[in-house]
Amino acid sequence: MLVEAEVVNPVELRPEHRDVFLRDLYSVHEKIFSGVSMEEFTYYLVRPDAVRTRIQIYRNEAGVLVGYCAVHVFERRSKWLCHAVLRAEAGLLPAYRGTASTLWFGAKEAFRYKLIHPQRSVVFFAMPVHPSSFHLVSKYFWRCYPLAHRQIPKRWHSLLLDLAQTSGVDSADQNDPLVRKVGWITRDSQSEVENWRKSPFKDVQYYISRNPHYSKGNGLAMIAPLSAANLTVSLILYLVHKSTFWFRR
Repeated sequence: MLVEAEVVNPVELRPEHRDVFLRDLYSVHEKIFSGVSMEEFTYYLVRPDAVRTRIQIYRNEAGVLVGYCAVHVFERRSKWLCHAVLRAEAGLLPAYRGTASTLWFGAKEAFRYKLIHPQRSVVFFAMPVHPSSFHLVSKYFWRCYPLAHRQIPKRWHSLLLDLAQTSGVDSADQNDPLVRKVGWITRDSQSEVENWRKSPFKDVQYYISRNPHYSKGNGLAMIAPLSAANLTVSLILYLVHKSTFWFRR
């Protein structure tokens, strides 16, 4: 189980300490994903164009590093408006998944930004490269898109397409602009692949139907508006789920 989480501001680290820190994270990352070089990993986790980046690292009972979650805030400005986009990269070794720790860390960063800028529109944008990540977001967010049998409001559909097409990641499907060549390939065993393909969860089946080649590192772009209502209801749903889980134990 996870017993320790520490939040790091990479900008505050001295260059030599930041290099060691990122190499330690990359050593864990390589056990979870392939297809990403150290240079690419560094760029993803320390985005120079982000107005804020925080990285939470996770350790087990023995103090061994077992995962990370980097959350970035980007500000998009037009003539009259400014809105924020939250993005994240996360990886946990298989034995430590299922706690939604990474999602909760991202939610705290979203709450923080909303408190400072209550009038600004804030969204979470992701391109999950695995059904588990898509399932995590769709399970705990009251409102997120795309999802089976849920129509995307025109406003969010336009923004989602724009974010996907300006993400710096090429399209993987000429018929579906939301499927992108992210390049992060999850290290799954064949049995894990089969288990996901047989999953009873409708959101997982929806993800696989739109992104059948996710094992090649393709991601499906998705968005969650981080309004006060969405954050509040999502928090309640998370707490209800956790309370039910502990009660059943």
